[in-house]
Amino acid sequence: MVISRLLFFATALAVYISGTKSGAYAQMQNPDLTQTENVRQAPTIEALIDSMVRYHPYVLAINEGNYQAAAELEIARSSFDPFIEQKTKSRVSGYYDGTNLTQRFTNPIEDFNASVFGEYRIAAGDFPSYEGYYDTLSAGEASVGVAMSLLQNREIDKRRTELRNAGLASSQWQALAASLINDFVYKGVSEYIAWYESALQIQAVTELLNTASVREKALITRVEKGDLASIVLTEFKANLLQQRLTLAELKQKRDMHAQMLSFYWRSPSGDMLAINSEQPPNEISWPYWIGNGQLITLRNALRSHPELDVMKLEQQVVQNKVALADNALLPKLDLTASIARDVGAGSESLEGTETKVGLSFSYPLGNRKAKAERAQLQSKQRELAHKLTSTQQAIIQRFEQALIYWTQAKDIVALQSENAALAKKLSKVEKTRFDAGDSDMFIVNARAQNEIKAKIKEIKAKVDLLKAELMLYKEAALLNDYK
Repeated sequence: MVISRLLFFATALAVYISGTKSGAYAQMQNPDLTQTENVRQAPTIEALIDSMVRYHPYVLAINEGNYQAAAELEIARSSFDPFIEQKTKSRVSGYYDGTNLTQRFTNPIEDFNASVFGEYRIAAGDFPSYEGYYDTLSAGEASVGVAMSLLQNREIDKRRTELRNAGLASSQWQALAASLINDFVYKGVSEYIAWYESALQIQAVTELLNTASVREKALITRVEKGDLASIVLTEFKANLLQQRLTLAELKQKRDMHAQMLSFYWRSPSGDMLAINSEQPPNEISWPYWIGNGQLITLRNALRSHPELDVMKLEQQVVQNKVALADNALLPKLDLTASIARDVGAGSESLEGTETKVGLSFSYPLGNRKAKAERAQLQSKQRELAHKLTSTQQAIIQRFEQALIYWTQAKDIVALQSENAALAKKLSKVEKTRFDAGDSDMFIVNARAQNEIKAKIKEIKAKVDLLKAELMLYKEAALLNDYK
């Protein structure tokens, strides 16, 4: 049941995101489709996550699964609810006219597969001798008793197994829900930082283009005065056009990510919120930074990873089923004891206190079904043990890979920042040389292009570091526990 829910939610999310991508493409082709009234300034990361886990219908659907699992547990508990039953038997024709009414209250008890009961019987009329046990004194018969299992079903039975497994299924679903929400938060935050990367790159390229536009005006003035050949201006404009094409591509990428981000960002009513993609926030309140303390916390969290919890709980479910299969191999020996007393007038044989004790015994010869079921479940235990070991190793391996990537990402950020600063310096020097007549426009344009590429790579490296930190938290399943 838990696995089928997992497949359902994974499929639903994939279909939902696919539909959102199609909608994003349609809105880019037709801007009138955009709901401008819902456009808002970009949220911080924490605000985005808060809206996802509180208002997103995907998460709300997961929470409903928790309620359903809790209801399954309550259903299992109901098998131990007390109940009342009544039976009436009356002859409506023939020589005998005896009528008998029996009311019984039964309260099941988990221990020993036991139950206590209280019963009241009253009879009137005549009964044949072979139904004499129906007869009572005039005021009826009251009795109390207990029934219990002495061998099979004494320690465990089907009802108790179902109750224990229902509790485990509830815990299992909670662990699975935590894993699903962790993956969902990862997708949302990944979309956010992809948009953020494009927005920062656009900001950087726009600043360089503004500077280039000022330089273009100066070059036009020099060409008009005859200080420069017109081909120099043409070369500069060609380079400027390439930069504007780069900017246009970045804007296309930014707007696509902004549209996708609206799938994750939700209002309290659950509606998608469109983001104002023109201006990235000055501070995104990044909650997933990594230090030595965080690394220790993340490593410790691997031992209680939700994927492991799901499998460990599944092992307990199978263990309970194995115990039930072992129980089925025992002989069945049940005890029933009761005390009864009739009240009122009638036959002297019905007077006084009556005590009854009964034993029932049975055992199927061969019992091949129970033995086969136990062997099957023991094989399942070994299978789950192997899968748990494999999953533990896979989780550790993914975390270590993410850790290596994060370590390298820090070095790349430093190198790309140095490269961007150097490219900016070289571009500035080349422009100074050009103005002094010591260089040509081809080299100036090449330096300018390198400056833009270096700046874009620097921003990408910084965002890649954020992605690396995000991945470490994802692999530790702590994306929703950053506070």
